[in-house]
Amino acid sequence: MLIQVAETLEKRSTLASEIIQGVMLPQLLMLPLVVFLIWLALVRGTRQIDLLEQRIRQRKSDDVSPLDITDVPREVSPLIASINDLLSRLQESINTQKRFLTNAAHQLKTPLAGLRMQADLAQREGASAEDLKHSLLLVGRSSIRATRTVNQLLALARAEATGREVAKASVNLEHLVMEAVQDALPQALDKYMDLGFDDTSVVRTSDLLGNAVLLKEMVRNLLENAINYTPERGVITARVLQNASDGALSVQVEDTGPGIPVAERERVLQPFYRMNDSLSNRVDGSGLGLAIVQAIARQHKATLTVEDANPLHKPVGTRFTIRFEVSF
Repeated sequence: MLIQVAETLEKRSTLASEIIQGVMLPQLLMLPLVVFLIWLALVRGTRQIDLLEQRIRQRKSDDVSPLDITDVPREVSPLIASINDLLSRLQESINTQKRFLTNAAHQLKTPLAGLRMQADLAQREGASAEDLKHSLLLVGRSSIRATRTVNQLLALARAEATGREVAKASVNLEHLVMEAVQDALPQALDKYMDLGFDDTSVVRTSDLLGNAVLLKEMVRNLLENAINYTPERGVITARVLQNASDGALSVQVEDTGPGIPVAERERVLQPFYRMNDSLSNRVDGSGLGLAIVQAIARQHKATLTVEDANPLHKPVGTRFTIRFEVSF
């Protein structure tokens, strides 16, 4: 049995024409309107971005203040927040550089003036060989002081570079402190001091995640400060401790010097601050050592505390403790 179904081509053409007229033509008529609405939305949406671009172009080269995000589209707010974070770190880096230049210019005035004065004295008429030798000796001392000041300023600038994260690796804190003690031994022996490392403390592991160069500079400054402010034949002890409960590591440096009054303990950590006493006036320094220690401790998220080493004795001495919250 054969069944055939047929339809005329004219009927199909009529149906196609009706579909086009009923569906396609309205869409074609609406397309320009849709395009216009999309263009209008883009123009209005990017207007605030254009205004932001103009404000950025009109800024001065030294203006690193945060950008205003109140009038920008919500989708762009994360980008503006990231730019503001970058500007904040850039501002901190610029401030560090300005402080370095200001401090260097201020601190180098005295040794450079001494160098010039001693050079003029050495060149004066009638100067004897003994006078010339004395002037050269003072020139050498002034140059050493200037070199030490520059090195400390550079160390402080590196330690205060909070705009970037310092490179860190696994550091054996015990070995690092012992190396710093060995480096400071000649200076301590010149004052007949007993400088040593106390290895009696029980430390399970002294590995720490940190920057070895900065950490050694920190311990070296603590030891140098103790040597400078401890009378001859004094005792200076360095040790590494570990908390039994959380395993946090600490570095301690204590001496048998005159101690630091409670009212002065915050001030001695500030750059260029020196206590106004007879001992401080006799010590040749720039007041940067403990400021460097404080800055390096902050870079490693450590806390620095100052206390009397022997409160029941005279002199009471000083104990500096640097506690690292996170070990390796």
